[in-house]
Amino acid sequence: MIKRHDNAEEVMGQRIAPPRITFGAVGAVLKYIALPVFLILALLDIGFYFFFQHVLERCYGVLCYFS
Repeated sequence: MIKRHDNAEEVMGQRIAPPRITFGAVGAVLKYIALPVFLILALLDIGFYFFFQHVLERCYGVLCYFS
């Protein structure tokens, strides 16, 4: 289990809050990591779809099994 340490530091006699994750950090992770990974995977999926449909003339994807 992860233990949280609430050790407040002192700077010039003032206690400051411990570091924490902010909305800006979450936004940066989504913008610079999650979005590029999603776009790359979406482009790969679209590429595989067209390759299977037009080059191999075979069904690609889960929905093909229901039709």
